[in-house]
Amino acid sequence: MCCDEVDNLSKLYERYSGPIFGYLLGLSGNRSLADELTGETFYRAMLALDGFRGEATVKTWLLRIARNLYLRRAQREQRMRSLEKIQTQGTPFATSAVNNPEVKMLRQERSQAIQKALLSLSESDRSILLLKAQEDMLCKEIAQVLDISISAVKVRLYRARRRLAAALHKEGVTSVS
Repeated sequence: MCCDEVDNLSKLYERYSGPIFGYLLGLSGNRSLADELTGETFYRAMLALDGFRGEATVKTWLLRIARNLYLRRAQREQRMRSLEKIQTQGTPFATSAVNNPEVKMLRQERSQAIQKALLSLSESDRSILLLKAQEDMLCKEIAQVLDISISAVKVRLYRARRRLAAALHKEGVTSVS
């Protein structure tokens, strides 16, 4: 592999490792697993760089590799984590630094309730919601990552949002802003 290819891979990693890690963290709820799969994603991308056809954006291609690695890992383990284990190992979504400990605690509890609701959804629902909300992807891009039609993305996104709303209600979160 020549220097230019290494430089390109290095630039790809610099640019996309954050979004890939965030997506995998949202899917798994496990920082260590997300970190491991992020590295594996770029390793696989390096091996397949010559085969990249440009039919999708690089980000979409990398997210698809990451999702496939996550799904393979989940299938290989043949089990889902219990919510208790996720709560002890998971990290809450970012909260802003607040000097008031009471407000900080309330925000952290709300964040944990939102994470718990998200993690209670199926992988399919979590994946589509994270691609839309966290990665701010268009339905067309999501369709490429998930290898489904644009209309299927819209239907799944609608249903996933409804299921998330129900899960949030169950957790006592009435509105998300």
